[in-house]
Amino acid sequence: MMAEFEPARRPAPTANRSSLPRRPARRWRLAAFVAAAAVVSLLGTPAFAATAMPVATATATDEVTVTVTPTTSASLRPDEDLALTVTIENGTDETVPVGTIDIALAQRALTTRPALDEWLRPDRDSNSGDVLFSTPTPSAIDAGDTLTLPLTVPADDVGLTARNAWGARGIAATLATDGVTAEGRGTFVWDLDEDLTPVNLATVLPITVPEKSSGVISSDELQAFTAPSGLLSLQLDSVIDRPATIAIDPMIIASIRVLGNTAPPSAVEWLDRLAAAGNDIFPLGYADADSSLESQAGATTLLAPISFDHLIDPAAFATPPNVETETDAPTATEAPATEPEASATPAPFDGTVPTTAELLAWPYTSTDIGWPRSGNVARADLSVFAASGLTTTILSGDNVRQSDTVTPNSLLTYSDGRALVIDDALGDAINRAAVATTDAAWRANVAEARSLLAIVSAEDPREPRTLLAAFDRSTPQSATRVAQTLDALAGVPWEIPATLTQALAAPVATTVEFRSRAQPDTDVTLVRQLLQREAELTAFSASISDPLFLTAPHRLDVLALLSTSWSEQPELWAEQVTASLALSGTVLNAVTVTTRGPINVAADKVDFPITLRNELSQPVTVRVQVVPSNGRLLVESDIEATIDANSAQTITVPVTAAVGNGEVALRVTMFSPTGVVVGQPAVIAVNVHADWEGIGAWVVASVAFLFFGFGIWRNIIRRRKERTERRNGKEPSVSPQPDALAIAAPLPAAGAND
Repeated sequence: MMAEFEPARRPAPTANRSSLPRRPARRWRLAAFVAAAAVVSLLGTPAFAATAMPVATATATDEVTVTVTPTTSASLRPDEDLALTVTIENGTDETVPVGTIDIALAQRALTTRPALDEWLRPDRDSNSGDVLFSTPTPSAIDAGDTLTLPLTVPADDVGLTARNAWGARGIAATLATDGVTAEGRGTFVWDLDEDLTPVNLATVLPITVPEKSSGVISSDELQAFTAPSGLLSLQLDSVIDRPATIAIDPMIIASIRVLGNTAPPSAVEWLDRLAAAGNDIFPLGYADADSSLESQAGATTLLAPISFDHLIDPAAFATPPNVETETDAPTATEAPATEPEASATPAPFDGTVPTTAELLAWPYTSTDIGWPRSGNVARADLSVFAASGLTTTILSGDNVRQSDTVTPNSLLTYSDGRALVIDDALGDAINRAAVATTDAAWRANVAEARSLLAIVSAEDPREPRTLLAAFDRSTPQSATRVAQTLDALAGVPWEIPATLTQALAAPVATTVEFRSRAQPDTDVTLVRQLLQREAELTAFSASISDPLFLTAPHRLDVLALLSTSWSEQPELWAEQVTASLALSGTVLNAVTVTTRGPINVAADKVDFPITLRNELSQPVTVRVQVVPSNGRLLVESDIEATIDANSAQTITVPVTAAVGNGEVALRVTMFSPTGVVVGQPAVIAVNVHADWEGIGAWVVASVAFLFFGFGIWRNIIRRRKERTERRNGKEPSVSPQPDALAIAAPLPAAGAND
């Protein structure tokens, strides 16, 4: 419980103590402290309840930083000396001369979250508090060097008594030298050994791999990730059997299992360790795909893997020859064999190829939890999540609005389900601690987290609070202090580790409401193109003998491109999406019409040849439709054709010429059996001369008619002439023969030339 008196201000032992900038009279008492500093300046004992934020005055350089943390304890009790560690880092190119360190205590207790934030960010709070004592630095600090200075403030100089309230207190250390002034601030918890109301803290750590453009992890990558110092091994080591919930990418599990007997032994062992872990586990989206980005790009349900059959080698699942399929019963003298531990992979394999469901199956603690990218969930997304079976969503603090200063529980409900809200300030401090590269930085950030927990514990001792903190997706890839941080958080009496199940069972936060946030427009546009292209490929795949040949690998790659880990590299992600769209566009255009015009048609009916090309490694069945641009040609019906893999095939389409000659454009379109356009329509130019044959026959018939008609006419005229001459008593004249029509001139009479 909090003390009922003097809840904020620290009483001063003397009337004018708070006005003293320094305590020169007590400097002789610090000689022992400085001597001790010279001995143990290179030693560091982990501390748990302090943080420091470097600050520079108008004469300071930003590259000289000061950190102050308690050295040995998370809290300070009455009559105990305050052991501190001051760390000074000289990031400048010049030596920092010997100066003075002033240790000060904040005048008031840090009873609220804003008060803690204002204290730790001194650019918004210039009051460093009451100076407890001053001491010179033992030596100058060379450029790039760090000085670690252990100091001890006697209990009498601290000035806190049982009359002061339990809770977080601010401590400051200020370095003053010629030309340089730098300050660091931290906290410790004033502990009166009273009954507390601990905060129930649930933590979630994602186990993921770096961003990929393909939706499966290769064998070589798995071997590297699951090596003793590999990424996945470090992640699992840091969290296994600790008070934290694991959120795992199912791609890791499926990528190991799909290899069967050929999986790296280290990967199989890693999967067995995960199966034996006592942690609560729930799945992320496959490849840690960002569910809110999918939803805002137009998906009505979240994407999931279709099949892994294209990745499976049946031989990898055959029973190894050295594995016995039968086990002899133990003899009377033999001790019964112990029950084998459960394995994450079938052992031995019996030749049965696993299904997609079997590759993804896992005994998760819960499967209804979704964790989209922080801060970008829109209200409409919640309905899509629920339609996909995710009735619980993990939200960041940016996605909610709080109407009360008292920290609420993490549980939030809405019409489509419920949410667990991450405490962003607490999570940020934990993540900074996890990636800290120095002991001082780690102690500083753990301190902020523990101070926040102390403040929440004291806000309303009547109601225990349940909070949620989460490690970032990117944190485990560079974090080396996850386990150390988790252990530190569980090492104080004002915090109790909790599970997500317990967080979901806590009272609902009534002072918190959902706040809709949108993904960046550029990201949504690119993902919308990905989803549209996948729909086109799915429709196109109906033409292929094995549709999964296209749809299954493409779905995995799309999920990989939706991974939240790409948020750290937006430009590279955009390049990968563009490359994926180009590659899938090539697939859609792999079946083409290669016939080109112009082509002459000189008959009324002809079987028109069209050549089709298939560049895929699967046979393709299409329905070919030919549509003329005008009525000079008529096409009877569509033609169905099957084109073998990586080959060309010529089909013939019956066409009929109508009236007239001229140019016709034949538009050739291929359709899948389900009626979806395949490839790009082609236009073939045709010159129609279909009436030449009729005209030629007409001309020949006309000539023959005229020839025979003329002969008949001549005969009729000749016979009429003969009849006329007979009636007139004359002998009918002899008509010349046809070849005598061209008669030469008559011969002259005999003797005409004499």
